[in-house]
Amino acid sequence: MKSILRSHRVSVLTALLCIASPLPVSGQMHGHEHMNMQEQLHVHGHGGMITSTAILVATSGSSVSGTLKFREIEDRIVHITGTVTGLTPGKHGFHIHVNGNCDSPDGMSAGGHFSPAGGKHGAPDAKEHHMGDLGNIVADAGGRANVDVIAAGVSLALMGPGSIDGRAIVIHAKEDDFSDPVGNSGARVACGVIEADMMRM
Repeated sequence: MKSILRSHRVSVLTALLCIASPLPVSGQMHGHEHMNMQEQLHVHGHGGMITSTAILVATSGSSVSGTLKFREIEDRIVHITGTVTGLTPGKHGFHIHVNGNCDSPDGMSAGGHFSPAGGKHGAPDAKEHHMGDLGNIVADAGGRANVDVIAAGVSLALMGPGSIDGRAIVIHAKEDDFSDPVGNSGARVACGVIEADMMRM
Protein backbone atom coordinates (compact mmCIF):
# COMPACT_ATOMS: atom_id res chain seq x y z
CA MET A 1 0.00 0.00 0.00
CA LYS A 2 2.81 2.41 0.87
CA SER A 3 4.49 1.85 -2.50
CA ILE A 4 1.16 2.57 -4.23
CA LEU A 5 0.75 5.82 -2.29
CA ARG A 6 4.32 6.87 -3.12
CA SER A 7 3.73 6.09 -6.83
CA HIS A 8 0.61 8.23 -6.70
CA ARG A 9 2.57 11.10 -5.10
CA VAL A 10 5.19 10.85 -7.86
CA SER A 11 2.48 10.90 -10.55
CA VAL A 12 0.81 13.95 -9.03
CA LEU A 13 4.13 15.75 -8.68
CA THR A 14 5.10 14.94 -12.26
CA ALA A 15 1.83 16.48 -13.44
CA LEU A 16 2.50 19.60 -11.37
CA LEU A 17 5.98 19.94 -12.84
CA CYS A 18 4.60 19.60 -16.38
CA ILE A 19 2.15 22.41 -15.67
CA ALA A 20 4.85 24.57 -14.08
CA SER A 21 7.41 23.88 -16.85
CA PRO A 22 5.71 23.39 -20.23
CA LEU A 23 7.90 22.56 -23.21
CA PRO A 24 8.55 25.56 -25.47
CA VAL A 25 6.43 25.69 -28.64
CA SER A 26 9.52 26.06 -30.84
CA GLY A 27 10.85 22.73 -29.61
CA GLN A 28 14.05 24.39 -28.41
CA MET A 29 15.10 22.91 -25.06
CA HIS A 30 16.06 25.33 -22.32
CA GLY A 31 18.21 24.48 -19.31
CA HIS A 32 15.57 23.32 -16.84
CA GLU A 33 13.90 21.01 -19.38
CA HIS A 34 17.01 18.82 -19.31
CA MET A 35 16.70 18.36 -15.53
CA ASN A 36 15.44 15.23 -13.86
CA MET A 37 12.58 15.38 -11.36
CA GLN A 38 14.87 15.84 -8.36
CA GLU A 39 16.61 18.84 -9.98
CA GLN A 40 13.29 20.41 -11.00
CA LEU A 41 12.12 20.15 -7.40
CA HIS A 42 15.07 22.34 -6.42
CA VAL A 43 14.14 24.86 -9.12
CA HIS A 44 10.46 25.00 -8.22
CA GLY A 45 10.87 24.55 -4.47
CA HIS A 46 10.80 27.28 -1.85
CA GLY A 47 13.97 29.37 -1.90
CA GLY A 48 15.61 27.01 -4.40
CA MET A 49 15.60 23.98 -2.12
CA ILE A 50 13.32 21.05 -1.36
CA THR A 51 11.09 21.69 1.66
CA SER A 52 8.63 19.63 3.67
CA THR A 53 6.44 20.18 6.71
CA ALA A 54 5.23 17.99 9.59
CA ILE A 55 2.26 19.04 11.73
CA LEU A 56 2.64 17.38 15.13
CA VAL A 57 -0.46 15.77 16.59
CA ALA A 58 -0.70 14.82 20.26
CA THR A 59 -1.11 11.18 21.19
CA SER A 60 -3.72 10.07 23.72
CA GLY A 61 -3.25 11.83 27.07
CA SER A 62 -0.73 14.30 25.65
CA SER A 63 -1.11 18.02 24.92
CA VAL A 64 1.99 18.34 22.74
CA SER A 65 1.67 20.21 19.44
CA GLY A 66 3.84 22.04 16.96
CA THR A 67 5.00 22.47 13.40
CA LEU A 68 8.35 21.39 11.99
CA LYS A 69 9.90 22.57 8.74
CA PHE A 70 12.37 20.39 6.79
CA ARG A 71 14.81 21.94 4.30
CA GLU A 72 17.34 19.96 2.28
CA ILE A 73 20.18 22.48 2.44
CA GLU A 74 22.70 20.16 0.74
CA ASP A 75 22.45 16.73 -0.83
CA ARG A 76 21.31 14.38 1.97
CA ILE A 77 21.64 17.11 4.61
CA VAL A 78 18.27 18.17 6.05
CA HIS A 79 17.79 21.10 8.42
CA ILE A 80 14.82 20.68 10.78
CA THR A 81 13.44 23.76 12.53
CA GLY A 82 10.27 24.66 14.39
CA THR A 83 8.58 25.00 17.74
CA VAL A 84 7.00 22.35 19.94
CA THR A 85 4.79 23.18 22.94
CA GLY A 86 3.05 21.23 25.70
CA LEU A 87 6.13 19.22 26.71
CA THR A 88 7.37 18.54 30.21
CA PRO A 89 10.57 20.53 30.93
CA GLY A 90 13.79 18.81 29.94
CA LYS A 91 15.02 16.54 27.16
CA HIS A 92 12.83 14.48 24.85
CA GLY A 93 13.82 11.80 22.33
CA PHE A 94 13.35 12.95 18.75
CA HIS A 95 13.29 10.41 15.92
CA ILE A 96 12.21 9.77 12.35
CA HIS A 97 10.03 6.65 12.21
CA VAL A 98 9.55 4.36 9.26
CA ASN A 99 5.77 4.60 8.73
CA GLY A 100 4.02 7.81 7.75
CA ASN A 101 1.05 6.91 9.93
CA CYS A 102 0.10 8.69 13.15
CA ASP A 103 -3.43 7.29 13.38
CA SER A 104 -3.13 5.09 16.47
CA PRO A 105 -3.84 6.75 19.84
CA ASP A 106 -0.39 5.82 21.18
CA GLY A 107 1.54 6.72 18.01
CA MET A 108 2.74 3.15 17.55
CA SER A 109 1.36 3.08 14.00
CA ALA A 110 4.47 5.09 13.04
CA GLY A 111 6.50 1.90 13.46
CA GLY A 112 10.12 1.72 14.51
CA HIS A 113 13.03 4.07 13.93
CA PHE A 114 13.87 4.77 10.29
CA SER A 115 16.95 2.62 9.64
CA PRO A 116 17.22 1.34 6.06
CA ALA A 117 20.77 0.12 6.69
CA GLY A 118 19.93 -1.53 10.02
CA GLY A 119 22.40 -1.18 12.89
CA LYS A 120 22.06 -0.20 16.52
CA HIS A 121 20.37 2.82 18.02
CA GLY A 122 22.68 5.61 19.10
CA ALA A 123 23.48 9.31 19.24
CA PRO A 124 23.30 11.09 15.85
CA ASP A 125 27.06 11.70 15.93
CA ALA A 126 27.91 8.14 16.97
CA LYS A 127 29.70 5.80 14.55
CA GLU A 128 26.71 3.46 14.64
CA HIS A 129 23.14 4.77 14.81
CA HIS A 130 19.83 4.57 13.00
CA MET A 131 19.39 7.06 10.19
CA GLY A 132 16.32 8.36 12.03
CA ASP A 133 18.15 8.94 15.34
CA LEU A 134 18.06 12.71 15.86
CA GLY A 135 19.00 12.89 19.54
CA ASN A 136 16.97 15.07 21.91
CA ILE A 137 15.11 18.35 21.87
CA VAL A 138 15.01 20.41 25.07
CA ALA A 139 11.87 22.00 26.51
CA ASP A 140 12.11 25.02 28.79
CA ALA A 141 10.24 25.51 32.07
CA GLY A 142 7.12 26.43 30.11
CA GLY A 143 7.22 23.25 28.04
CA ARG A 144 8.38 24.94 24.83
CA ALA A 145 11.19 23.56 22.67
CA ASN A 146 12.80 25.43 19.81
CA VAL A 147 13.96 22.83 17.33
CA ASP A 148 17.14 23.38 15.30
CA VAL A 149 18.54 20.01 14.20
CA ILE A 150 20.66 18.80 11.30
CA ALA A 151 19.82 15.32 9.99
CA ALA A 152 22.67 13.86 7.95
CA GLY A 153 22.27 11.06 5.43
CA VAL A 154 18.56 11.61 4.78
CA SER A 155 16.80 13.24 1.87
CA LEU A 156 13.47 14.88 1.06
CA ALA A 157 13.45 13.23 -2.37
CA LEU A 158 10.31 11.28 -3.20
CA MET A 159 12.26 8.03 -3.51
CA GLY A 160 15.59 6.49 -2.56
CA PRO A 161 17.03 4.61 0.42
CA GLY A 162 17.49 7.77 2.46
CA SER A 163 14.15 9.36 1.61
CA ILE A 164 12.09 10.53 4.58
CA ASP A 165 9.24 11.85 2.45
CA GLY A 166 5.97 10.44 3.76
CA ARG A 167 7.56 9.07 6.95
CA ALA A 168 6.83 10.21 10.51
CA ILE A 169 8.63 12.38 13.04
CA VAL A 170 7.99 11.36 16.65
CA ILE A 171 8.65 13.08 20.00
CA HIS A 172 8.95 10.95 23.10
CA ALA A 173 8.08 11.54 26.75
CA LYS A 174 11.62 11.05 28.09
CA GLU A 175 15.24 11.72 27.25
CA ASP A 176 16.93 9.48 24.71
CA ASP A 177 19.94 7.98 26.52
CA PHE A 178 21.20 6.47 23.23
CA SER A 179 21.11 2.89 24.49
CA ASP A 180 20.03 0.16 22.08
CA PRO A 181 17.40 -0.55 20.84
CA VAL A 182 15.37 2.67 21.31
CA GLY A 183 17.10 4.81 23.93
CA ASN A 184 14.65 4.34 26.84
CA SER A 185 12.84 7.46 25.68
CA GLY A 186 9.42 6.32 26.80
CA ALA A 187 5.99 6.84 25.31
CA ARG A 188 5.31 8.71 22.10
CA VAL A 189 3.74 12.07 22.96
CA ALA A 190 3.45 13.57 19.46
CA CYS A 191 3.62 12.38 15.88
CA GLY A 192 3.57 14.11 12.51
CA VAL A 193 3.83 12.95 8.90
CA ILE A 194 6.59 14.57 6.80
CA GLU A 195 4.89 15.91 3.67
CA ALA A 196 6.49 17.65 0.70
CA ASP A 197 5.33 21.27 0.52
CA MET A 198 4.64 20.94 -3.21
CA MET A 199 2.10 18.23 -2.36
CA ARG A 200 0.40 20.49 0.22
CA MET A 201 -0.50 23.26 -2.27
